[in-house]
Amino acid sequence: MDKKNNSHGPRKLASYQKKSVNRTLTGISLIAVIIVIVVICQSSIGSISASAPNFLEAEQQFNLDATYAYVGKGTPNATVTDSQGILLSPISQYPSAVYFNVTRPTFENVVCDAILEVFNVNIASDNGPAENFVFFTGTNYNPSFSDAELNTLTEGIYDLFDVDTIDGVSGMFCSNWTDDESFLSAKVGSYGTYTNYKNGLGLWSEGKPDTISVTFHRIGYVTMTDGTVSVHPDAISANNKTQVQLQEYDDGFLKNEIVPMDELSQKNRFQPLN
Repeated sequence: MDKKNNSHGPRKLASYQKKSVNRTLTGISLIAVIIVIVVICQSSIGSISASAPNFLEAEQQFNLDATYAYVGKGTPNATVTDSQGILLSPISQYPSAVYFNVTRPTFENVVCDAILEVFNVNIASDNGPAENFVFFTGTNYNPSFSDAELNTLTEGIYDLFDVDTIDGVSGMFCSNWTDDESFLSAKVGSYGTYTNYKNGLGLWSEGKPDTISVTFHRIGYVTMTDGTVSVHPDAISANNKTQVQLQEYDDGFLKNEIVPMDELSQKNRFQPLN
């Protein structure tokens, strides 16, 4: 995983889980794979206050900027075989991929060992079809925060949304995230998701869109203090959503702030930095 404006990138893929969602469509069982990704990045250890006042619940701790997004025709015949020998196809012929530049602004007087902020990300065609994802990001304020504690903290995000209403979950956790430091997020979108059912047209299912938008807002956050996880829904941010319009580009739609345009044609538009 690459990042932006930072000399310390995400260090390793900490964990991932695959959850099979069984749905019946006209008598045919569809198995869609939801992948939960936690990317760990490493930063220098900073100081932590031992006698700070209570955490300000209304303040958003991480800023998201949709710095790259592409929605368009996927790779033809891009099939994979799972561990049981089942042939899988991309869930959409017109998949999506969104990458956020995530910054942690300066915050003082935060009392918790670690925090994850959770965001809803909606990718929609003006013709109606939409994809709905969850993205989370966070850091620790206790330098000794462990991987086992991170796993427990991550489980808490599922109390903030109904998993049956979303198409995927991805996230990143940066250890000892310093003030005003930025990282490029894990991919958010349907690109890389496979099914054993014949793939559909996705966001093109009601015809080619005239516009594609990406809309996101915080739905809450989860903290851990002395081993105790607290879940905090955020009803206010739903009234303050950020929306980005993608521009038509070849056979798809694009927003690009990270790759020189004269190099883009030589890259996988869904994974431009790989």
